[in-house]
Amino acid sequence: MDGIRLGFAGRSTTWSLIRKLVFPEHVALRYVGNETDCLGLDLVIVEGYMADLVRCSRVLVLNDPSIDGIIEAIITGLGLSELNMGIDVGNSRCGVIMLANETPIIHVTLSLIRLIRIVRKLARRTTINLIIGTSPGVSNLVRDFVKSLDDVNVRVRVINEDEAYGKKDLFRMRYPYLTVDELDGLVYAYTGLAVNAHG
Repeated sequence: MDGIRLGFAGRSTTWSLIRKLVFPEHVALRYVGNETDCLGLDLVIVEGYMADLVRCSRVLVLNDPSIDGIIEAIITGLGLSELNMGIDVGNSRCGVIMLANETPIIHVTLSLIRLIRIVRKLARRTTINLIIGTSPGVSNLVRDFVKSLDDVNVRVRVINEDEAYGKKDLFRMRYPYLTVDELDGLVYAYTGLAVNAHG
């Protein structure tokens, strides 16, 4: 997958949230105002109050316009059979990158509780590969995080922070808008995917 074409119809506040969550290099966004705007889109997300007005072929009604709800709608709506997630686990903030195959589509910073909740929801619909960075400072946290998902269908690969260390600058130049935590999550994801490709 080299990119996703995503449409939206609804409130400007929700539109702004979606724009903050997606990678603009890999997810082309279009506001849908009429039927011709639907052409060529992979998915159109529509807020509930406008559901009757939008006549596109692949529509998903967004009933929960929160960050969690938007993420769930995008992943569910795209019908991904597999989702790769690069995660930088932290006490207060976790940097999370979601990739369709090797294409990063969503970046977000979540609390650990919210991260666990969203992984649980998404795992009901798709196979999730978690690629988690670890270091001595967060190893207990990583272990607790993985343990909290024992009953969920996820595959886990743990990447030592040192393996990913030298790659940050390259990704920082390409994606300057990522937070430090999100950047770490992206580096872990690509490090883990590279290991899979060669292993």
